[in-house]
Amino acid sequence: MSSICAFLLIGCTGRGFQPPPGDYTKWYKEGVSQDEIDNAMRACGYTNLDGAGDASPIGVRLTRFYCMKDAGFKRKDKLDMCKNGRVSENAECNGRR
Repeated sequence: MSSICAFLLIGCTGRGFQPPPGDYTKWYKEGVSQDEIDNAMRACGYTNLDGAGDASPIGVRLTRFYCMKDAGFKRKDKLDMCKNGRVSENAECNGRR
């Protein structure tokens, strides 16, 4: 019985939950390497390039996000933060809706 339980646990953890890809994998710009993307993110104020557990105020997150957009970077997932619900009411979204 214990071997069956161990097998089930291994099966669940082997391919079970996978965290979503980090934010650094979602940004791109033609002809720009991943290292250059990472550097641009840091220059825009990102301190955690994977984005997991970011508890920064929304204004800070918007400023970083649009710093990247203004630098010519695009998102693979086509995200535009100022077009998401109540976020668009934030002052940082003025002129970006």
